[in-house]
Amino acid sequence: MKIRQSITLAIIVILACTPLSGCYDSREIDELGFVIALGIDKGKTNFLRMTFQIAKPGNSGGSEGSSGGGGADKGFTQITIEAPAIHTAINMLNTINSKQINISHIKAIVFSKELAQEGLNHYLHAIIRNREFRPNMSIVVAKETAEAYLSSINPQLVLNPSKYYDLAFESYEYTAFFADVEFHDFYNAADSYDQSPVAILAGISGYASADDITNKLATHEEHGHQYPLGGDHYAGEVPQAGENKAEIMGLAVFDGDRMVGELDGTESKYYLLCTGDYLHSNWTIPDPQSEGHFILMDIQQSRPRECRVTIGESPMIYLKLNLEGDFLAIQSGLPYEGKLLEQFESYVESMIKKETLAFLNKLSRDFQSDICGFGRFAKGNFLTWKEWEDYQWKSKFKDAIFEVDVNFKARRSGLIIQSNPSVSSEGEAD
Repeated sequence: MKIRQSITLAIIVILACTPLSGCYDSREIDELGFVIALGIDKGKTNFLRMTFQIAKPGNSGGSEGSSGGGGADKGFTQITIEAPAIHTAINMLNTINSKQINISHIKAIVFSKELAQEGLNHYLHAIIRNREFRPNMSIVVAKETAEAYLSSINPQLVLNPSKYYDLAFESYEYTAFFADVEFHDFYNAADSYDQSPVAILAGISGYASADDITNKLATHEEHGHQYPLGGDHYAGEVPQAGENKAEIMGLAVFDGDRMVGELDGTESKYYLLCTGDYLHSNWTIPDPQSEGHFILMDIQQSRPRECRVTIGESPMIYLKLNLEGDFLAIQSGLPYEGKLLEQFESYVESMIKKETLAFLNKLSRDFQSDICGFGRFAKGNFLTWKEWEDYQWKSKFKDAIFEVDVNFKARRSGLIIQSNPSVSSEGEAD
């Protein structure tokens, strides 16, 4: 009898708990519209102009359609709304679409340069409070409007438009022409006493065809280069012509939540070196003994960078970069991997040291913004948090004095042990 009562009671408890175990607010995936990118501009009829890129379900981006370049479907639809606030625009978007808008899969938030220069503080706070916004979204500043930049995106080599953003923002790992900037990093740095944030700099190519390409907008002369060396460009000014007009090159520099300047691709590489986030990339190095020729190397960090900060009236910042490289090409054919190796290593060390110092002085003197986070090393000089706050590191950074050491070693020469000149009927080439 007692066993029967126990079984009956167990059944009643199970039946009573069943309604509580369901997902009362669940939604089928085909009932949701997933936003993959969000653009924020100043509005004309209201405070904000919000641009939403929404992935098309079941569309891999390879079918014929009307929205992509050359008749190819981009795989997403784009809608622009003017509203007083971010969440108001999302609510308004829900009245336009048959599907409920979901923002938990946004890959990038794009702010216009105009908005970034005014300050992003209240937009950041609105985003961080919403649990659907992911902390690993990429933060981008568009030199034009965010709407125009998102409209210029035309993925060519991927079928999934969401994958386009993943791959595009990961390319810094092997180009070093910008940095990986996620929302949580940007938000924390904007509120920090020891570091200022950066954002990925984006632009729209102004070249309709290859015949229009010019070097007038290149920044090589600012770096003391005779020719543009790959990274000597800002986003929107890269010498390229293609179907995808969207470009990522360089970084937007912030002081707190306000944008105060831009870095080109070359300066972004030195930013990664100074922060220790540099992985590897191909460098084009002018040949020190043969004008008009270049030496190409794959350079990576051999050991983490070293940094020390001494506090005084002017902060003293010591930085040591430990690098090594592999030869990819020696255009002149000179034996740099042989008897000229030590001379070449000294030349590269001198070049990197000079350009690193120029980059750091630009940060401190022109932008007055410690985006490299040297303040984290300065904090160790203070016993209490109050002493650290009172020192006001961000206001002192403009007077910082830098000392840079570079240790560079060329490790591998590829499948060629030593370069030899070509031989023709006239003898060896010069």
